[in-house]
Amino acid sequence: MSSLFIWFRLLFNCRFYYPVFTILFLDLGLSIAEFAALNVVWAVTIVLLEVPSGALADRFGRRPLIVAAGWLMVAEMAVLCLMPVGDHGTVLWLFVLNRILSGAAEACASGADEALAYDSLPEQDRAALWPAVLARLSRAMALGFIVSSVTGAVMYDHAKVSALLAWLGMDAMPRPLTLKLPLLMNLLTGVACLLVALRMREPAAHDTRPRLPWTAETARALRGMFGTGLWIWRRHDVFRLLVLAVVFDSVIRLFLTVASQYYRLIGIGEAWYGVIGTTAALLGLASAGMMEKMTLRSTLRGNFAFLALLTLGGLACAAAAAPGWAGVALVMPVMLAMRFLQFFLSHYLNAETGSDRRATVLSFRGLATNLAYGGMTLLFGWHTGWLKNAREPPADDLIVFADSLKLWPAWFAATLLLSLLLITWHSRR
Repeated sequence: MSSLFIWFRLLFNCRFYYPVFTILFLDLGLSIAEFAALNVVWAVTIVLLEVPSGALADRFGRRPLIVAAGWLMVAEMAVLCLMPVGDHGTVLWLFVLNRILSGAAEACASGADEALAYDSLPEQDRAALWPAVLARLSRAMALGFIVSSVTGAVMYDHAKVSALLAWLGMDAMPRPLTLKLPLLMNLLTGVACLLVALRMREPAAHDTRPRLPWTAETARALRGMFGTGLWIWRRHDVFRLLVLAVVFDSVIRLFLTVASQYYRLIGIGEAWYGVIGTTAALLGLASAGMMEKMTLRSTLRGNFAFLALLTLGGLACAAAAAPGWAGVALVMPVMLAMRFLQFFLSHYLNAETGSDRRATVLSFRGLATNLAYGGMTLLFGWHTGWLKNAREPPADDLIVFADSLKLWPAWFAATLLLSLLLITWHSRR
């Protein structure tokens, strides 16, 4: 089961369009403000569905939620592949639909796949075996990101695609079609992800549970959802982890989301975005063993202190925006920070949570982090819009983006300090 879990997570998360995520929206005619608003739609969808889906997974089983995530991934990619290029209104509303479908897929997959894999391990050996599974996942994800990043970035570069087709003696491809090539590749991986999901099976503990009528089961799931919320509040160790997850994830993920715009800012060509993603993935691959050792040999406080230094250093370098490849090298710490964060959170949360509410707790993690991410994205969109309109005439998008980056280190430091104060208060209440 752990192998199927790794394949599912790999196919679900390794997106060919990620290296050009932000500029894809912009090149299709949307503004930075519209891009930010669409990410808020995505985050709100997850927030609305995250915890109920996790609770239902704990009651009905995790496999139905995972299969639903596979179907939704196919649907979200099909919408983008069929999108007409050039009609701003149609493009905007199809992106809205895509973000809703994508958010629903994330909500279904989040927590359910991880909980199913964890519960499939022998009960007496779970704590010892799970870090090794996470290490395998980290290595697989690194390799997956290498392939998807390089391929997706090259596909998106119209000049490179045209040169390759000319070398093969074929006619040049229209620019609107090259914009969609990474999306078409992800439609194929979405189908593969669905096929993997259909092969998954519930652990026996969940297959043999007594079933209530659907309405009664749903009501019990909702009661379990609120009960888990109270349980998290009462468990300081779990509460602390979720607070830290909110602070780190919101800032790091937003930077990774707009990374393609940062590369344009420092003068890196589109075809190289995949090389950058590959470098980050190789660093994650090389660090997998280090992550495993840190969770086994160091304390939670020490690991998150290391993560804070990694994140703050990377954001400070991003704010400086050194031109060319120096600017790329200097932000690698913040890219690597996401790998460490995901590893730490999965290890510590699963160790603190029982099987009966594991999917729900992991979904609470997704709820909290996506709510914070949506808030950060909304703040980013508002701030860049204000900076743009504060100048007369309105400033170029890249200039506005550069100005906004300068505040990110201070924002992260301030929110981290507030979170530590909240954690301290919670421990003493």
